[in-house]
Amino acid sequence: MMKAVASRISSTTLQLLIMCGIIFATMSALRPERFLSIDNFQSIAFQLAEPGLFTIGMAITMIACGIDLSIVNTANLVAIVNAFILVRYLPKGASGTEIMAFVFLCIVLSVVIGALCGAINGFLVAKLRILPILVTLGTMNLYMGMGVIISEGRGIFGFPEELLFIGNGSMLGIPVPLLIFLTALVLLFTLIHRTPFGLKVMLYGTNQKAAYFSGINTDRTVFRIYVIAGILGGIAGLLIMARTNSAKADYGTTYVLQALLASVLGGISPTGGRGNIFNVFLALLGLQLLNSGFNFMRISSFVSESTYGALLIAVILAGYVMEKKKQKKLALQADRAMAGIRQDSGMETKKL
Repeated sequence: MMKAVASRISSTTLQLLIMCGIIFATMSALRPERFLSIDNFQSIAFQLAEPGLFTIGMAITMIACGIDLSIVNTANLVAIVNAFILVRYLPKGASGTEIMAFVFLCIVLSVVIGALCGAINGFLVAKLRILPILVTLGTMNLYMGMGVIISEGRGIFGFPEELLFIGNGSMLGIPVPLLIFLTALVLLFTLIHRTPFGLKVMLYGTNQKAAYFSGINTDRTVFRIYVIAGILGGIAGLLIMARTNSAKADYGTTYVLQALLASVLGGISPTGGRGNIFNVFLALLGLQLLNSGFNFMRISSFVSESTYGALLIAVILAGYVMEKKKQKKLALQADRAMAGIRQDSGMETKKL
């Protein structure tokens, strides 16, 4: 039974499960009284949503042979716009109905602004054919600048409890942010791995010219991918302001590196066309467990950031070496096959 199950699990999934198990066992042994506490697991559940949304948003753009460096600043811009509206226009002593109307407005704005930010990225990448890394590097600073202008460079604080419930509340004992993230994860997994659109994204990431000549509307496909990534960033922005009760233009600067690392560690090819959303989730979970352990051991945030950077380089180098070995193996098999064909043709010539 176990062998049958193992045979259905990809090698990447198995490696990530082992990685998560090793990290969990190591941190449990080093800080059992704190790491194995219920409070720690609840904290991880609440904190997983934000980097999780950034990571799966980054992952789908990488599958399409792109990248979205602006996704965190998209979230910060969404948070600042919503915070500005709440602080400026929500009347003091507002009724519950008025507050819920403003909360609903914030939810709608989060999706709309996120989609608009993603649409700008998608238009520049798909229509104008500008490199994704240059586009999103530019819009990253654009969205941050817009956030600084709106907030005047200051943090915005003080939101109604009805909004804070989205970031700190629980339903049936499960944190609301985790429920939102898992819903987005399931929807995105279905979209990428179970629909024709997902197949188009994979084909485009594998070979853009072949995808175009096969009849795929590549411009529309790429545009939609960046819009989806922007919406995920917008939802993350709503969760950030609801969880922290604040909005800042420079919040979460390390999330981009973490999203890149989790995506590559989860098997997303930097050259596009290959990856599994579930494996990305496992990689993200492992990094969150590692980060939690670092906090309990009081390891500096600078050290943890350096660790993420070193891991990203190591994973990319390992993937490069494995790809080269695979190519050499295929080339050797092709040479042997050609040698066999020549030998057979030579024997037939001798017989004649």
